[in-house]
Amino acid sequence: MAASRKWVREMADPSNDTLARLRSWMLLRINGRERPVSPPSPWQSGCPELLTGLRARPVWETAELPWLRPFEERAGEIRAELLALRSCRGFQPLKIPNWASSGKVASPDGAGSLSHDAGEWNVFYLSLHELPFADNRARCPVTVSLLAALPRPYDHAFFSALTPGTHVVKHHGPTNKKLRVHLPLVGVEGSRLRVADRTYECVEGRCFAFDDSFEHEAWHDGDRTRIVLVFDVWHPDLHDREVQFLSLLQRSRLRAEMKRAEAAAERAARGCAVANASLVAREGGGREEESAPLARGDNFFQLLRDAKNALPDNEWWV
Repeated sequence: MAASRKWVREMADPSNDTLARLRSWMLLRINGRERPVSPPSPWQSGCPELLTGLRARPVWETAELPWLRPFEERAGEIRAELLALRSCRGFQPLKIPNWASSGKVASPDGAGSLSHDAGEWNVFYLSLHELPFADNRARCPVTVSLLAALPRPYDHAFFSALTPGTHVVKHHGPTNKKLRVHLPLVGVEGSRLRVADRTYECVEGRCFAFDDSFEHEAWHDGDRTRIVLVFDVWHPDLHDREVQFLSLLQRSRLRAEMKRAEAAAERAARGCAVANASLVAREGGGREEESAPLARGDNFFQLLRDAKNALPDNEWWV
């Protein structure tokens, strides 16, 4: 709370030009909004959070992002680490909370939502907002070292696998505060990505950077599983002080959600205990107790935990 008050005081100072964007951001929230009335581009109209004053480009030229060059230069090593994963577990189905996307597709198991309406979309996490993926990271030392060298990582990186025939429905990312980078590694033939009003063919070993606050959609019509390295970076227009504050806020929000997930897990465990006690009571003629139902699909960390062991093998990887 003390840190938050300090930041609010700094943002409220009209002479602080560095935090002018955050001042507008704060005023929006004071008025109960997370985005301006008119987005910078109509293609961003479905994005839930928009920070004003950032360049709104659907796609960014890699020449403007020199820190991408090492990923292309060492794409062969990254690919070798990826291919070694085929003999071990670690991939899991991509699940999103029910509230997180307007383009969601109901998950067949009722837990959370999907972003695809055909095929399979599986992911192998390397970093995700301070969550530990020690086993995954240990298997990919080159990839992890390149991610660690990024100047301003958003702390979200994973291998993304689409099986043949997969269609990722049109949707928006959660915010325009970041850029998303794809490095296609295997099975890219027949894979396409639309960002705003243009569709792009994937090129193996070449980075593709885009602003996923713009509406985007993907298809994989090839006959091999398409796998790309995906990672996010803070928007280049953000000042380091802005990134410092927004990172603090993001960590606070995610820690709160993680606590809610832990509390839900505890309630579920208590519910099992109550159910067992009820069974014993019924068999012994005693009073039956009931536990409150546990809502599914609204907590990101709960979905991650539940999906961790959902894939018994890698037979989906063709």
